[in-house]
Amino acid sequence: MKTIQVGIIGCGTIAKIRHLPECRDNEHVTIFGVCDVNEERVQKFARTYRTKAFANYEDMLNDPALDAVIISLPHHLHAPAAIYAARAGKHILVEKPIATNLNDACAIVETAKANGVKLMVAHNQRFVPSHKQAKKLIAERAIGRIYSFQATFGHSGPEQWSIDGNDCFYTQPKQEGFGVLGDLAIHKIDLIQFLLQAKIVDVQSMIGSLSRTQTEIEDEAVLAVKMENGIIGSITASWNYIKPDFSTIIYGENGVIRLEDDPDYPLIIQYRDGTSIKYELPDILEYERKMPGRSQVITSFINSILYDETPPVTGEEALDALSIVVQSIEQQRVVI
Repeated sequence: MKTIQVGIIGCGTIAKIRHLPECRDNEHVTIFGVCDVNEERVQKFARTYRTKAFANYEDMLNDPALDAVIISLPHHLHAPAAIYAARAGKHILVEKPIATNLNDACAIVETAKANGVKLMVAHNQRFVPSHKQAKKLIAERAIGRIYSFQATFGHSGPEQWSIDGNDCFYTQPKQEGFGVLGDLAIHKIDLIQFLLQAKIVDVQSMIGSLSRTQTEIEDEAVLAVKMENGIIGSITASWNYIKPDFSTIIYGENGVIRLEDDPDYPLIIQYRDGTSIKYELPDILEYERKMPGRSQVITSFINSILYDETPPVTGEEALDALSIVVQSIEQQRVVI
């Protein structure tokens, strides 16, 4: 079977902990090269993975030997890199959010389609074992009709995990346009639409910059949403949690599905009659260490190329999630 020549653009934390190791471990991938404006960093990655280093992505993308590219740049740079890659005929995996505005996101989707290349967006929450199992249970009506949900994604902020620390791109609001909404809330927006197989059609939000008062970027957000099938729910995102919270709770007529809400069981069904089922699965923090293919993001992207399949997270789906973020900003009440 063909080996896919993959280039990685952007050598930040996500490339370090996910994209590069998973490319190295995939038997169908050869790491063609790495690209970053930080010379010291890109040379270090090139040595570690025994590949070529590029200072600009145009040089990488213009090489006919390259088949596909993974874009993990700061969010505002996703669009120019992805559009250039599509025009060069390279398949594209781009980190979420697909872009920082709808015009750029649409341009990425349309350019990829016009040039016949695969486009996948790395909304990795879909691949978490508890989430995949919950989607199956909901489709089977394990708790009957769904009425509402609570989804939360919070941690101590990107400064704690970014390779650039306090100087990370999230602290540059003029470039990024949003903070926790585009970092964490968008994950839950995509996840809820994936789990319930329905689109969000209305959103109202309350947003604040509470601990980062020196900037305009939001570090707290609460969204009230309504879905096309009438389900209502809340999505909370925060950069101010001492302990991470990844929970999603789904309420139905016959019971409740609790995801990533218990320290021992990442999926629990509690039925109306008082009985419950607890699923022993790798939780959201350990599944990448225990599952074959780790996060499944790289494996899914590569398989879509090898077998000429639609990627599991399409550009159109990522555009839907981004549109809800944009609407939440437009409909926000600002907390001082």
